[in-house]
Amino acid sequence: MKMEELGFGYNLVRRNYCKHLKIKEASHKEVYIMKWQEYEKAVGELYKQMEEIGDLKTNITIPDRVTGHPRQVDVWWEIIGKGHTIGILVDAKLRKSKIDVKDIEEVLSLAKAVGANKSIIVTSHGWTMPAQKRAQFESMDIRLFTLDEALELVVEDYWKLCPICEDDCIILNIDGFFEHEGMVFWYLGGRCRKCKSAIAWCQDCGWKETLKIGEVQNCECEHEWGNDIEGLWLKFRGSEHKLYL
Repeated sequence: MKMEELGFGYNLVRRNYCKHLKIKEASHKEVYIMKWQEYEKAVGELYKQMEEIGDLKTNITIPDRVTGHPRQVDVWWEIIGKGHTIGILVDAKLRKSKIDVKDIEEVLSLAKAVGANKSIIVTSHGWTMPAQKRAQFESMDIRLFTLDEALELVVEDYWKLCPICEDDCIILNIDGFFEHEGMVFWYLGGRCRKCKSAIAWCQDCGWKETLKIGEVQNCECEHEWGNDIEGLWLKFRGSEHKLYL
């Protein structure tokens, strides 16, 4: 039986969330249909990583400087330094095609209306060359943030701040199973992009630990888990063979 059919651990979480986002089957491939509200939420989660640098607010309204009417802002990021406050507007664009100059001008207009010092567009399907030139001229940043990346951010427990270096994220993207003693054994894990520390998570007993490079521990199933330069590995109880995950 395939791992997707068994639907356990991370895949169960991912599939349940995708079901919430109205997954449809087409040509035997899963097509993720994400609403713009969910994409905005994912962009907010992306920039929450910056919370230690200034103050971050998501999905708020700010009065228009001229009319006083409330203007909706996806992400508002304020950085205070040397007595000055810098306001950064982040706008999420969930599109089926590339954004163009019109999109750039709309966000520039919004940024001016709410008094932003800088604006950033985060979009799902890239941008045209004219849009890039206009953005560069206006000192605007454009960032590509795909649907897969957005989904990974809003799935619970997929991203974890590394507790060892506290400087980057551990992405739980190591998942799968082995056949062991006639049973299916599930595992989940990930490594820090910077210090290479790893989270090892036994799906059978629920044991979960962070392993530094060179560290080895046993889960409650008495299987041996380790992390070395080559990667995260597993050694079944009574076996001498390392299985790199």
